[in-house]
Amino acid sequence: MQKSKGYLVLLRKVGLVVVLVACPLAAVVYLGSDGSRDASLPGLEFESMDAVERQAWELAGEVVGMSRDVQEQFVTELLGLYYKVKDSDLAVFCSPGGWGKKTLSVDYQGRSWLTGIEAKLHEMGYEYCIVDDVRTGQGLMEYLFEFKEQVTHYPSKARKLAAKIDFLTEQVVDLRILIAGQSNGAAFAGEVAKCLEGTPGVYSIQVGIPFWHRVPEVGRSLVIEGSGVGFDALAERDFLTLLEANWVKLFVMGQAPYFTPVDWLITRAVLVFGAYGFNLGLDAPGHEYMWEYPGVGPVIEAFLVENFGVE
Repeated sequence: MQKSKGYLVLLRKVGLVVVLVACPLAAVVYLGSDGSRDASLPGLEFESMDAVERQAWELAGEVVGMSRDVQEQFVTELLGLYYKVKDSDLAVFCSPGGWGKKTLSVDYQGRSWLTGIEAKLHEMGYEYCIVDDVRTGQGLMEYLFEFKEQVTHYPSKARKLAAKIDFLTEQVVDLRILIAGQSNGAAFAGEVAKCLEGTPGVYSIQVGIPFWHRVPEVGRSLVIEGSGVGFDALAERDFLTLLEANWVKLFVMGQAPYFTPVDWLITRAVLVFGAYGFNLGLDAPGHEYMWEYPGVGPVIEAFLVENFGVE
């Protein structure tokens, strides 16, 4: 009996070691592939702009390394962005919350204040375009890479988007950029804005950054930490309120069966990813930002008038 208990303890320790080694290793493997998604992107017919295309390839070598396939994907995305924004006065880059796998406009909150931003820009006479920046694709490796990026302040993803935006501001005369993000996407927008602090014409709107992100404020940025109608427990680190709102879900999650530490990790991962996939994630009281709220719409409008109003 004593020996069997010893084997059980040893098995659990081995399982824990496997978990601790396998997860970082998976992230490293993903990083090694530069987080590339589907390399078979549709080809673009780039007209005859050899100078722009050559500079795009040079930038790809600096940003994503020497892999030809990864460089080709980067250049395809970059030139696609160039043709999308080249006839605009302003490009609005939209960064979604959560895992960053759906466009910001899909979320009812993001859609409300994106609609408000578009209406105000139209009223001020801007020729603008909306750019959806989806950070995470499908599959476990994509989630692992996004998780790694979140806990390390988006060193790879923020640098890559910042490089693309900097390229666009150099190639398109007088182009202005507005990076708008919600929740985790707001933290990402802040990191991109920090990379571009020295680039003129780049602004950001960061709505509802969760407490675990600490993004230093930079110039030309609007940071909204409250909606004006309630207390955001997620932004203000109110653990008691968060626990009260989610104790049933946490209890159910805690009852999921497991036999080893590996089982525990797998079952919890399935529950978390599955819940968020069906919009059944943990509740965050006050973490709602609608355009009509006094701390959202009026504040964003004032920011737009101050920075984009006709002089």
